[in-house]
Amino acid sequence: MLCKIKFVSDKKISLPFGYQYYFQSMLYNWINEKSFADFLHNTGYSIDKRSYKLFSFSNVIERPLKINRHRKEFVFPKEINFYVCSINNKFFNHIFNSIISQSEVRLGKNTVFIENIEFIPQIIGEREVIKTLAPVTVYSTLYGFDGKKKTYYYSPREKEFNDLIRKNLIHKYQALNGELPENDEFCIIQKGNTVERVIQYKGFIIKGYMGIFEIKGAKELMDLAFATGLGAKNSQGFGMIIKKE
Repeated sequence: MLCKIKFVSDKKISLPFGYQYYFQSMLYNWINEKSFADFLHNTGYSIDKRSYKLFSFSNVIERPLKINRHRKEFVFPKEINFYVCSINNKFFNHIFNSIISQSEVRLGKNTVFIENIEFIPQIIGEREVIKTLAPVTVYSTLYGFDGKKKTYYYSPREKEFNDLIRKNLIHKYQALNGELPENDEFCIIQKGNTVERVIQYKGFIIKGYMGIFEIKGAKELMDLAFATGLGAKNSQGFGMIIKKE
């Protein structure tokens, strides 16, 4: 399911470069059922020591009016929008119930008000052209000659980008359903140029890519891609996609 939320403020909205953490915290705070919040935050849907939250969210959709590099923050208009997606309807029930009882939200140092929430139905085929609403990050943890761990981020031009996104979706399906999908076909093809984004999230540097892609594959994996995001770190604000109009 896909949800679009509109925030408004009395003044321009300033957010730090790594503002994804504020949106993630806000979403977790909206889950007012302790058992479900604990499950989602601490456990998630697990398989083979991997854990998935099975939700994601977008960047702020509006372009910043100003980038203050000295203060390391974006200055956005007084009205901003962002999207949230999840495979779990219970997740959205909590969001909706929290919003109708609490229209004022603290977002970093900003006080914002929820002006509108829209649930958007999606009909997903086995082949779709998509655009990213948040950077897609795909990586491997490697070891150097000195024995230290190093993180290598793959670009869409590398074969591993496609392979690891497909494996990630299969693992998500297995974690959610307790079994492998009958059809595990999936591929992603870059359409035109992509833009590398470097995000500092809670002190860590994460690289991802924004752009237009074509994805095609088994219906079950296509549905998961739209409901949970592509690649890694979806619940931290990475990998969210939408059908290109």
